[in-house]
Amino acid sequence: MDVKRWAGVMVAAWVVLLAGCTGLQTNASTTVEVPRRVELSSGGTKAFNYTPWYIHTFSISGPKGSRIGGGGKCCTRYPREWRPDLRVTVRWLAFKDVKRLGAKAPGSWYKAENVQIEPYVTGQTAGVWAIFLPGDRVKIVVGNPNARDLARDAGPPAATDPYVAQGAPDEEWNDAYPNGVKRGLMK
Repeated sequence: MDVKRWAGVMVAAWVVLLAGCTGLQTNASTTVEVPRRVELSSGGTKAFNYTPWYIHTFSISGPKGSRIGGGGKCCTRYPREWRPDLRVTVRWLAFKDVKRLGAKAPGSWYKAENVQIEPYVTGQTAGVWAIFLPGDRVKIVVGNPNARDLARDAGPPAATDPYVAQGAPDEEWNDAYPNGVKRGLMK
């Protein structure tokens, strides 16, 4: 009797297992998007600040896995050849009341997403500039002979410049890094 019961349980288990596998197709194909690997260049990172605020630091980051990015006072990696689909995210820490409050001025993080980089000449690049504009706007320019915003006395980019992106307060980083300091490090 125990053998018959055991055999019945085994048959039921096999039926359940096989029924679960009938929906699978062994020759079905799936599409996986793999980011195209691009050759990168790198150069120094600088900023122009046309705002009345103090910009303490900033970062530029490309799509995940692209290795594009940098910022602050060091180097930035960017594609050797300009691509029209290239978009980056720019984050910056601004202290807006420094003149009135001095060192006690609160800092706030801002973020602009999907910032398109102005076209540049392959093989004739010289670093990356973040151009900060009033109204929490930003433009990223790779230095090259055609970069008119980097010319001496060029002034800020026009309000209609298609490569200027609108930023907004970055709630995620303002929560994690109030006043530019990782939460819990300052008392």
